[in-house]
Amino acid sequence: MVTLITEMFSERFIQMGLAASIIVGGICAYLGVFLILKRIVFVGAALSQMAAVGIVTGHLIGHWLGLNLEWFAFLFSILGALIFWLPISRGSGITRESLIGYVYIFGTALTILIIAKDPLAEAENLDLFSGNILFVTGFDLMMAGIISGLVFIVHMIFRKEFIMVSFDPCTATTLNIPVRLYDFLIYLTLGIVISIGIRFTGMLFIFSSLIIPAMIGLRLFRSLKWVFIASVISIWLSSVIGIILSYKFDFPTGPAISVTNSILLLLCIVVKRYVF
Repeated sequence: MVTLITEMFSERFIQMGLAASIIVGGICAYLGVFLILKRIVFVGAALSQMAAVGIVTGHLIGHWLGLNLEWFAFLFSILGALIFWLPISRGSGITRESLIGYVYIFGTALTILIIAKDPLAEAENLDLFSGNILFVTGFDLMMAGIISGLVFIVHMIFRKEFIMVSFDPCTATTLNIPVRLYDFLIYLTLGIVISIGIRFTGMLFIFSSLIIPAMIGLRLFRSLKWVFIASVISIWLSSVIGIILSYKFDFPTGPAISVTNSILLLLCIVVKRYVF
């Protein structure tokens, strides 16, 4: 077993895939705590789908023009962030949850239609659901590292404000904290991270990394500091184990990591309930 692991991680593509899952999964796990605190879990799924629409749209138009326009994912993610950030009139008959559902359904259907009209999508392995995390390039990894680092810096600068507006927006308002501004920054950073990571990790990995690690952290700890730490460590551990299982049993890597993280959550629930 030790020989297998040593052999695995000597491969360049395994090293790149592990680095990508650690960088993208780590920042998603951190941001996911805010999604759960704000009770907007499916915003992550909807924004992932908006990024997917951007990718397939850029892919299709790019073939016509002879250009690489997959950065459209960034534009569509920011558009989705703006949609969810804008206030909803109480008399409109539309709730926040229904708007999230609408964006997800519309984005999913539109993605399928665009892929159906793009003859090169399947040939170029455009797999937006499970992703191809082991095929990540050095440029992809560099961009993911830079963007994730910048997002993390922003969250460290405004850490207290972000936690306040997510955990207790009413108190934040009474303290004259600009809740709308910090809400927008949370949505914006979330959209940016999703747009940069979804192309090579896939929607499944992005969404599971946003939700499951945060659930693990919140299940194990009451202190938010340790919630964030446990969330990030859980996705890192799951990435290592998931990639090993993927290599040994020839599983798709993104889903293998997501299943591993899901099993880890179940173990944490059992341990927390019956041991501690």
